[in-house]
Amino acid sequence: MESKITLTSSDDIAFVTLVDEARANSIDTVFCNELLGAVHDIEESSKYRVVILQARGKIFSAGGDLRQISDGLKRSDSFLDSLISALNATIVAMRRLPIPVIACVQGAAAGAGFSLAMACDLVVASNAARFVVGYAKLGTSSDGGLSFHLARRLGSARALEILLTRNLLSADEARQLGLVQSVVDPASLQDASLALARKLMDVPAAAVREMKSLVGMAAEDHLERHLEEEKRAFLRCASTDAFAQRVAQFVTNSDSPRSTST
Repeated sequence: MESKITLTSSDDIAFVTLVDEARANSIDTVFCNELLGAVHDIEESSKYRVVILQARGKIFSAGGDLRQISDGLKRSDSFLDSLISALNATIVAMRRLPIPVIACVQGAAAGAGFSLAMACDLVVASNAARFVVGYAKLGTSSDGGLSFHLARRLGSARALEILLTRNLLSADEARQLGLVQSVVDPASLQDASLALARKLMDVPAAAVREMKSLVGMAAEDHLERHLEEEKRAFLRCASTDAFAQRVAQFVTNSDSPRSTST
């Protein structure tokens, strides 16, 4: 089986790349376990100063594979629990990294792919990027910490509005909301991400670590508990007829195995 995640480095920058282009970097347990392994490798090394999370292909991540989810639910009641638990472990590990993580988003970040981008400290996006919510259309709540990070950054009312009434945010809309720090032309995306990484590296490493810890301290204390509650809410929604019907309709009508949620 080919890897879904690669870890490379240059000039003390770790590049974590989503490389499952054929499946639009959809999120499954293998994806989560490989990403978690890369994050642990970064944490155990003392040489990295910044992480850039990037992806191959036109899509950053399509989120969960609804065909796989539909099949998994038929095989086992614990399938979704295991998948979301694997995703949550990865999100927690990313948030615990003592160095900044920059998401470099070139295309759609959908469902749990949106959650993954929001779990990063900073986001640089192509003007072709789209942040797709999608959960309400499937009749379920969010996962991967999306409700946590949107509420933390935007306030509860705006977060709820986006989760319930918006199918997607353009890159410019996400920037105006403060979810994205800069939007650039696709050809400039990698250079812009590297420029931001190097700007962070101009600050002494100890100051960066302490500042990240202080900024995240109050919120991160509650992240794990929130992720567990979010998982329970998702599983309750996934047990309803509405979810089953909407997933089945999506799978039937789609020519692709990709989705907009975990």
